[in-house]
Amino acid sequence: MDHGKVGKTPKGKVVGRVGELTHGQTKKFTLRRGKRDFEAMLVNYQGRHFAYVNRCPHVGINLDWIDNQFFTVDGRYLMCANHGAVFEPPTGECVWGPCVGASLQSLPLEVVDEKVLVRYREGDEE
Repeated sequence: MDHGKVGKTPKGKVVGRVGELTHGQTKKFTLRRGKRDFEAMLVNYQGRHFAYVNRCPHVGINLDWIDNQFFTVDGRYLMCANHGAVFEPPTGECVWGPCVGASLQSLPLEVVDEKVLVRYREGDEE
């Protein structure tokens, strides 16, 4: 008999649709962890989707100064508007700025029936 903790079932929240964002576009969304909401972003980089919590690892503030603008002008990197930290879109790793080597907190994604879902443990979103 197993007396260990029962794992929570992964669930998903639809945060976008395939084709909704083109390269260099982002879309903010909100998730709930316990009783607390937090902001996150869906990113399209070279046709692939990634999702990150909208928090700079340097100071813990939102990355976007202008609402929903995360990419550098050339569309190559994600950038913290407050401190100029620059992040690789596929990994979230900071490659320039005050938090070099740190990373954005990634969120697992899955595409089901043309819908982009963020996966989370049951109970994280209430």
